[in-house]
This record gives sequence, C-alpha cells and structure tokens, in this order.
Amino acid sequence: MANEPIPKAYKPWMILSTAVLIGSLVLFAVDAVGAFLSFGDKTTPLWVIVVGVLAVFGVFLGFGGLFVLLATAGFQAWRAGRRVQVLPPE
Repeated sequence: MANEPIPKAYKPWMILSTAVLIGSLVLFAVDAVGAFLSFGDKTTPLWVIVVGVLAVFGVFLGFGGLFVLLATAGFQAWRAGRRVQVLPPE
C-alpha cells in the first residue's frame, strides 16, 4: 500500500462519486435549459425547481465524496510514512 497513492479498494467509490458528479452536472444543464424555456412564464414550473435542487444536492454529494476519499487516502499515506521499522539487534 505504501507505493499506491490511492488504495484499490477506493476505486469503486471514486467511480461512483464521479458518476454522481457528472450526472448532477447533466441535471444542472437540463435545469438551465428548462429555466430558459420557461423564462417568459409568470411562475417557474415545479419540475425545474425539483431538478435544480437535485442537481445542487448531487454536485455537493459528488464533490464531498471525492473530498472524503482523497482526505482518507492522504491520511493513510501520511500515517504509513510515519511508521518506523524496528530491527532487532543481531
């Protein structure tokens, strides 16, 4: 593990977090297009508000997941770097 910057066990979580982030950005783009299409209306449609809230929540969740994974990997690497090997006397 000392040679790996990020452990292999974190790979599925990084893929999931990145997928949530990309999906949320796509939702945000759909929300922006929907908001521009309904710009002339007096009220904003409910689906635009719901998709916008889901997009913002997903972006925070995606970035938060990546931050937690990278912070945990960094802490484990820091802890492994401080380990000292004690050799018995010969």
